[in-house]
Amino acid sequence: MTSAVRRMLALASVSLMPFVALSAHAGTAPAAPQAEQAAEEAPPAEDPHEVTVYARKRAENAQSVPIPITTLSAGELTRENLVNFTDFQNKFPAFSVYLTNPKQLNLGIRGIGNNGFNTDGIDGSVGIFVDGVYTGRQGMVSNDFNDIADVELLRGPQGTLFGKNTTAGTVIINTLKPSFKPGVTAEANVGNMGLREGKASLTGPLIDGKLAFRLSGYYSEMDGSYKNLYNGQYQNGRQGEGLRGQLLFTPNEKLTVRLIAAWNHQGFNTMSPIVTQIYTPTALQARMAAAGYVLNASNASQRYLNIDAALNARTDSYTGSGTIDYDLGSAGTITSITAWEHWKCWTNNDNDYTQLNAIPDYGSCNNEQQFSQELRWSTPKNRPIEATVGGFLSRQQLAVDSRIRFGDQYYIWAANPSATDFPNINGKSWAQGAYANAVAGVGMNSHAVFHTNTEALFANVSWHPTSDRKLALDGGLRYTWESRSEFYSGVLTSNTGNLNAAQIADMSSAAANAAMGSVNQSLKDNALSGEGTLSYQVTPDVMLYAKYARGYKSAGFNLLPVVDPRIFALGGGQTVKGEQADNFEGGIKSQWFDKHLQINLTAYHTKVSNYQANESVGVGNTALKFLANVGSLTSNGVELESEAWLPKGFHAKGFVAFDHAYYSSFHNSACPAEYTALSCDLTGRQVAWAPKWTADLSLDQTVQLNHNVKGYWLVDANWRTGQNTTITLDPLANIPAYALVNARVGVKLLGDALDVQLWSDNLLNKTYYFNLLGLTKSTGIAQGYPGNPRSFGVRVRASF
Repeated sequence: MTSAVRRMLALASVSLMPFVALSAHAGTAPAAPQAEQAAEEAPPAEDPHEVTVYARKRAENAQSVPIPITTLSAGELTRENLVNFTDFQNKFPAFSVYLTNPKQLNLGIRGIGNNGFNTDGIDGSVGIFVDGVYTGRQGMVSNDFNDIADVELLRGPQGTLFGKNTTAGTVIINTLKPSFKPGVTAEANVGNMGLREGKASLTGPLIDGKLAFRLSGYYSEMDGSYKNLYNGQYQNGRQGEGLRGQLLFTPNEKLTVRLIAAWNHQGFNTMSPIVTQIYTPTALQARMAAAGYVLNASNASQRYLNIDAALNARTDSYTGSGTIDYDLGSAGTITSITAWEHWKCWTNNDNDYTQLNAIPDYGSCNNEQQFSQELRWSTPKNRPIEATVGGFLSRQQLAVDSRIRFGDQYYIWAANPSATDFPNINGKSWAQGAYANAVAGVGMNSHAVFHTNTEALFANVSWHPTSDRKLALDGGLRYTWESRSEFYSGVLTSNTGNLNAAQIADMSSAAANAAMGSVNQSLKDNALSGEGTLSYQVTPDVMLYAKYARGYKSAGFNLLPVVDPRIFALGGGQTVKGEQADNFEGGIKSQWFDKHLQINLTAYHTKVSNYQANESVGVGNTALKFLANVGSLTSNGVELESEAWLPKGFHAKGFVAFDHAYYSSFHNSACPAEYTALSCDLTGRQVAWAPKWTADLSLDQTVQLNHNVKGYWLVDANWRTGQNTTITLDPLANIPAYALVNARVGVKLLGDALDVQLWSDNLLNKTYYFNLLGLTKSTGIAQGYPGNPRSFGVRVRASF
């Protein structure tokens, strides 16, 4: 047993003692009536007005929890076919998703956390938990989900119960559990753009009342929507498949054991940006024209590419977990969650994005393995004092392998990196191909390994000082110990053209994550997170609350060796400091007209110190990406959410959110490529990936056509205002405001056992970008990713 584990167990024992005493004191209160106890032990009622959430690691009514929570129910997820984070983005207020390939998933809440590329050396700011299991890398859950019970978005720092990397918030994904009642569901979905999708789930008892199982799987495939002028094919397709097997063991009334094993595979076929603008015609366009090639620019409507080779990425994840709940009766419940996760990806990219043989092979692949263990104790519910106390441990190893191989037309794609190192030879210049074959013989590989060891103790206590339980005081603390290390080695693998050392160094600067050099470093980072909340139940249907929370995201590393003096001048270094979020918010949760109308309002102010951000500076023919700390980021906003159950089967749900997220101190940012200055002052500017307004409204109606047939329709409209999608706020990366409309109409037959639906996403065929990359100075082009055009199809779902 390591000293860290011994320390953790010792501190856990000490920390538990006062709460055990409190629980014992609470246990001396008069016993609850039998009816109350029975209701407490019964499963949640299937009432659409009563939503059960696990925001405080116990089952509670969402309207009684003093945290801004948005939930997507199993019915919503199924009906609207919401299966991944790009789908969730439009259903959550002030929520943003960066996803260009399976490896690169980044989430942001209220303008905090979305860092785009180059995140191997840091944690995300949004914690993700699937069936209670902490996910160390956000890319590990870029796949589709299937058989989901609900998705919960908790906004604001959640450091007490959910850990160090939740400075922006937490996403909780719960899958459906095995049932002792036999059941089968099957679904088929076909549509334009080659959509083919199938899902199935089977559940039932193996030993009646003691052991149940659930087996679910899916397959999904869709062709791309970007036309490649080079071969006439469509690119940007996506394919995924997965299996999940579960066992639920209930040997007696006190013990519950849930075992889960899952595998997910996904492939992004030819995921590549289009050229949105040729900003500097004398750069790449002129060089290609001189060599007889055409550099095409496109837009969000045409979505044209002109690429001569593949850009592919695929990932595989394997997870296994075991959750044990033991009911101690009046002494509470003990929960243990043990999990192992393995995630790996592979990429094969023609990284010049043209018809040239410039960078025919580039890839950067992750291989993550993680073990985690959480052990917690909770007091019974509905007591004057309710407490959750526990410890958490995780061991992560992330390996990053990158490679690059230059081609014989690299001289066309990139201008001369150094006139001194690459002078004219026999009157022939770099631009005339003097070094074409020599450069084509250069290849580089890198291997990096990150280790992250985390231990934490946490405690959260809710105190109801009055017998009517209207007033509640909630407080919590978490202390985290973390040690991290990085080893990086980038080496030359081929040099058949016999470039000299200076020339190889010039090429290394263009090698992205495969650049040459070495790093061997480690750090320790301990932090205290906490929160305090005051809430008051004005009436059974109206609650007011005010909350302060502090979250912390640990220090991290830059992947590559940091040697360029311009990076140091911009505040970058080999390590980046941890970021701290202080959040103040207040809100009201209310239900009206016998719970047929729900209105929740939240106002917040968050300040993040030492915010971790991605930047880049031009180096030779490329941009060197690095992490640095922003002085501070401030996010102020208001979120209004509402849901209404209306007569004649009408139902409405939606939100409007205003988020003013800005750099409150960022005096030393790298500048966009359009500028010649080394640094720019972005203080006061709106943060990247943070539209000021987001909104969504879903309207639906279900009508009983006869005793065995129902008809329904649904229209969903979501809208977000303009945003910039580069940390440096490149003017060429401003995405204008856009709105998307989705629609569905269907019938349910055989007592809801059969559901036939016609659907359309982006019904009005809106043209828009979901990500713009801005200007690359060496090529003179700007690039981006357009959203999909209108899609439509038919879905059939059967449940028995």
